Amino acid sequence: MKQSRKFQKKGTQSPTSRIEKKNTLVSISKKQLYLWLAIISISTIIVYAPAFKNEITNWDDDNYIVKNPWLQELSGENIKSIFTEYYMGNYHPLAMLSLSLDFQIGGLDKEGEIVPWIYHFTNIFLHLVNTLLVFWLAWLLLGRIEIAVLTGLLFGLGTLHVESVAWISERKDVLYALFFIASLIAYVYYLKKKEAIFYVYSLVLFILSLLSKGQAVSLAVTLFIVDYLYERKLLDKKVILEKLPFLVLSVIFGIIAIKAQQAGNALHDSDSYAFYKRIGFAGYAFTQYLIKLTVPVSLSAIYPYPDIINKSIPGYYWLFMLPALAVAYAFFYYLKRNRIVAFCIGFFIINIFLLLQLIPVGSAILADRYSYIPSIGFHLLMAWMIFKLVEKNTAKKTLIYGISGAYLLVIGAASFNRTQIWNDSLTLWDDTIEKSPAAVVAWNNRGSIKDREKKHNEAIEDFTRAIVLKPDYTHAFYNRGTSKKDWASERKDSAMLQSAIRDFDQAIEFDKNFVEAYHNRGLAKENLSEYAKTLAEKNKLLSDALADYDRTVELNPLYENALVNRGVIKGKMGNLDDAIIDFNKAIEMTPENASAYSNRGLAKDNKGDMQGAIADYNIAIEKDPEFVTAYLNRGIVYRRMKNYDASIKDFTKAILLDKELAAAYYFRGLDQIALKNGQAGCNDLQMAVNYGHPYAIAEYQHYCVKSTNNK
Repeated sequence: MKQSRKFQKKGTQSPTSRIEKKNTLVSISKKQLYLWLAIISISTIIVYAPAFKNEITNWDDDNYIVKNPWLQELSGENIKSIFTEYYMGNYHPLAMLSLSLDFQIGGLDKEGEIVPWIYHFTNIFLHLVNTLLVFWLAWLLLGRIEIAVLTGLLFGLGTLHVESVAWISERKDVLYALFFIASLIAYVYYLKKKEAIFYVYSLVLFILSLLSKGQAVSLAVTLFIVDYLYERKLLDKKVILEKLPFLVLSVIFGIIAIKAQQAGNALHDSDSYAFYKRIGFAGYAFTQYLIKLTVPVSLSAIYPYPDIINKSIPGYYWLFMLPALAVAYAFFYYLKRNRIVAFCIGFFIINIFLLLQLIPVGSAILADRYSYIPSIGFHLLMAWMIFKLVEKNTAKKTLIYGISGAYLLVIGAASFNRTQIWNDSLTLWDDTIEKSPAAVVAWNNRGSIKDREKKHNEAIEDFTRAIVLKPDYTHAFYNRGTSKKDWASERKDSAMLQSAIRDFDQAIEFDKNFVEAYHNRGLAKENLSEYAKTLAEKNKLLSDALADYDRTVELNPLYENALVNRGVIKGKMGNLDDAIIDFNKAIEMTPENASAYSNRGLAKDNKGDMQGAIADYNIAIEKDPEFVTAYLNRGIVYRRMKNYDASIKDFTKAILLDKELAAAYYFRGLDQIALKNGQAGCNDLQMAVNYGHPYAIAEYQHYCVKSTNNK
């Protein structure tokens, strides 16, 4: 009988052979290896399959993808910006570059929307590669294929990893992890083979990891625990010199990360919670990571601090210091007793330590995504312990394997279900609010989704809830203000507009440089001027709106919509020349800005330049063929020029685009009457009356009711 071909890696004798005598590399055929790799890969893909149908969420995804100025064109200038500027409080150029590459592949759909599946595909692919790298690393470190397989499965199916994979914005997590794990593998080969090229590979991969996410700085310290596993003398001059490039790079990128967080206002003030309280939070978070890695229940996108108003810490939080201290004790206990156990514990501690909020970052006490790399040590220890249990209880081997398999099925099912929670923004925030009712970001973001769906009343309720939980929540005040402003326009409610202005006032009080708040407050005041009872009151509101637009442009001179709106205000106040200057600036910045052309046309019309107005309206319609206001205003100019055929054509187009546009019916009716088409004119005037045009009743009575009576 022909013997199947075997292969065995050289130099992979366990470094802990004095402790684990049986820990030698098990010979395995290529067929068996490929089978295990297939099982790990297929299982991982099945778990994350729902993500292929997931959408783009409004939690950073919109900023990273939809609004990203560097995404759509992979130009030299954009690549330079990616590598030289911070974005969203982070410096992760390779992650940004990978998102841009996804856009080049996926592009836009027929409706001009971003195609999300390509981003999810890349995240899942990177996680799959990471899972196989974890398998490889575990096999190299311990030389046991069965331990490596189980470690790979635990990592690939781990439910705490769903956030890193299913959330597009966490591309940086799965990408930095790929280079992080690969760097460790290269370093292990360097220790085994004593070849300098592997050291170089490890260093280069470390740099790539740092360029993907600042969290990679922990690798420099992680190398020491690898040295410990391989029984190297940690204080040896050569060992220390080897780490110097890694440590220097860690310090440099650590400083960059802190500066990026400061630039993005992600670093909270150090006095928001006293440092001793942060020690209590660290113990709580450390313990929660261990619990949730073991039993993935009550997972949430956000785990808020317990009392963000009074900055207190519940007394029971201090109890969580006990398991944290117990793990630390176990690490020191096993240092001289079992290198594998000590290595796994040390790996977890080293890589989770900087993420325990001792340095306050963000608004959550812990996050599932932070466990991505640290979990390698946890899963490796779990796999090792299971097979040690099998060795000591061979009679119960089948039972232990059965329980382990059932556990994998349970966490796999949990991950499958958790992946679907990230299907869209609403499902994500509904789940988060259910799990973490005090998560103010969840209330705010769900409110934004409802506001986008024109469910303004529900949106305002969510924003209000966020404000109750966090009375200084600047963006919740701003968002509630915009929702009230939009709802007021639909309901024609002046009281709601006044309430919106108060919300913008509060947002600006918290942030004196809040550009959008100034802009929207200006819009609200401009809208409110339409309800003014006196000319003085109207002019006061217009002046106040103009001041807000001035401040907006002062803070952001390139804010073209603010320039257009400021021009509109100037036009209403009779400053037509100044208005045209603003429209010209907006057009110069963005030649495709149809609104700027249309408004400039209106200003020219008010100055008596009807031909100039027509020319601008023509351009506006060319830029935006569905620009209702441009058709309406061009029709009005044609009407004054007595070109009734042209004006009727424009009013008809405006009505096709907006069937309830009273002004279009009104003017078309008058045009028809001017052309002696009385019945058609009266029909249009009747529609104008039905849709609430203020002058339509008088004209209808004059032209239609009177003529009917004469008959």
